[in-house]
Amino acid sequence: MGLFSLSKDKHEWDRPLEFILSLISNSVGLGNVWRFPYLAAKSGGGAFLVPYFILYFLIGAPIYYLELALGQFSSRGPATAFILAKGWQGIGFAMVINTIFCMLYYNVIISWALFYFVLSFRKTLLWKTCGYWWNDERCFVPGSESSLHVINGTTYNCTEPQYQNITQYSCVSINATDRVTATEQFFYRLLLGKSNSFEEFGTPQLYPALSLFVAWLIVGACIIRGVKSSGKVAYFTAIFPYIVLLVLIIQSSLLHGAIDGIKFYVIPRWELVAKFETWQAAASQVFFSLGLSFGSLMAYSAANKFQNNFFQQMCIVVSCDCFTGIFAGFAVFVTIGYLAAQVKESVASYASSSGPGLAFITYPEAIAHMPASSVFSVLFFLMLLALGLGTQFAMTNIPISAVMELFPRLPVKRPVIVIITCVVSFLVSLPFTCPGGIYLFDLLNEYAANISLVVVGFFQVITVAYIYGFNRFMNDVKMMLGKRAAEYYLFATWCIVAPILIVILTLSKLASSKRLEHGASGGFAAYVFPEWSNTLGWFIFVICVIPIPLVFIVNYIKEYRSIGRDEVTKSVGPESREYFLEENEYLTKPRYLEAFKRTNLPRDDWGPLHSDDHHGLYRHLNDVASISEVDFDLTRASVVARLDNQNFEANVSD
Repeated sequence: MGLFSLSKDKHEWDRPLEFILSLISNSVGLGNVWRFPYLAAKSGGGAFLVPYFILYFLIGAPIYYLELALGQFSSRGPATAFILAKGWQGIGFAMVINTIFCMLYYNVIISWALFYFVLSFRKTLLWKTCGYWWNDERCFVPGSESSLHVINGTTYNCTEPQYQNITQYSCVSINATDRVTATEQFFYRLLLGKSNSFEEFGTPQLYPALSLFVAWLIVGACIIRGVKSSGKVAYFTAIFPYIVLLVLIIQSSLLHGAIDGIKFYVIPRWELVAKFETWQAAASQVFFSLGLSFGSLMAYSAANKFQNNFFQQMCIVVSCDCFTGIFAGFAVFVTIGYLAAQVKESVASYASSSGPGLAFITYPEAIAHMPASSVFSVLFFLMLLALGLGTQFAMTNIPISAVMELFPRLPVKRPVIVIITCVVSFLVSLPFTCPGGIYLFDLLNEYAANISLVVVGFFQVITVAYIYGFNRFMNDVKMMLGKRAAEYYLFATWCIVAPILIVILTLSKLASSKRLEHGASGGFAAYVFPEWSNTLGWFIFVICVIPIPLVFIVNYIKEYRSIGRDEVTKSVGPESREYFLEENEYLTKPRYLEAFKRTNLPRDDWGPLHSDDHHGLYRHLNDVASISEVDFDLTRASVVARLDNQNFEANVSD
């Protein structure tokens, strides 16, 4: 965006309800179904809710407020919203980079759900039984009739009735500890074609590559018109998952063993709450679940009317997201309790699965044992698609919005940029479809858009509360809402509590970092990632946060050189220039300090983007917008002088 350029096209939501549903669809994603229940079970059961709610209240909700307010006030996405302190525009660039990394591997998950969804329409689910070409002699089907036949000390991979009819069933002797469920082999051998190590990476495979292509096709079709199209899809992606979760809870609660799963989920284990790992897990879940530091909240709120009551909407969405994580936990653990009872194992053995393991192995295996399994499988994977696509729409929109904001004169329309983005993203994502792609997936899941989100959140809060000024930002909020909503709560969290908590959690996470590893599962031995992958992971983390210091340094150098040129111009030019400070004040401040001060000031065109909203402190933007490119060089000095004076007055009032 040029220095004085203003958009005349208002890209707004058709209805406030579409904005709310899109926020819910963005925040309530796959993490609520597979990540929150797993973390709760692993980190203390019901006791996990203590750090979760504390961090939700002290970090999550305040940053959610900040991003919505900043996006709506400026009508800008993350790429340009942080010109409120021009040296810190790198925060927005870091958001875009985090989002790009996340959207690449997140759509891979959606492609897996799409693959399962299509195959769920079969009368007999392909992961329900053995005997297909991707199964081997280790395959077995859990259940009351799946006990292995043992004779003369030799274990056979079949039941006794099957052994009696050995000509029909492929019964071979095996080591009982090497058994692999049909569901695991379907996921690892058919869909992923998983290799034994990261080094055995291989080439893209047909089924996952085709599914990934269709997933990107769906995303592109749904966001090609921006909020005009994605807002309509949000009616489905936001509401449908709640219906399916309710149906699954009712169905699973009637099954034997469901109560054991609920007990494991809710009974507190208080000794785990005191561990740093529990608080780190709660913090990462809060950021990932709410969609903080991705920039999607800013991009969505930028399409609001200037005086839209985002505060009320925020309260609705944050409450829904928090409730959904707990609600989904019941849906997951009643099902796990039933499955554990079926195979006569402990709930803990199945509760240890997270992420893909929970959504594509444990849960499908449980569904395969239910009556009308195909129907419930269709509903479950359609729910995963709805949850995933709602978040994917928001993330994919971020780089598209960034391109349109940073290059407003680009001679192409939004549909063309959407198509190019989706095509490029598909090609870049193809390595995930290779046999070693699951290892790359885990690497990005750990190092990209994880702890980097917390770091970006820290700089967001510091920039708004201290550099731009808490008082000035609350006055901006008052321009929109007519009041400084939740002022005391935000002062306590933005200025004191949130920065301290984020620093503690970040440092403890960095100090406890260790190499990634895969536990033995699916017939694959335990695997520790190579040392070079750990280095690669930290390199990805650096890429996610490096724009913040880099952009500040670049802006500082530009301001430093600009002051130097102004000094030379002043010594040989007219006796006075309107946009300089008074001589006696200027001479008392070294150039490096003056450059630092200017780097932390708002950019000259900071304020509401649309001319209808230029009033109060931002009246001058109407004059700025009227400056033609022909007169730009002649009038710049007087305009900048006026802006500097108003910035100075604003800082004094702060």
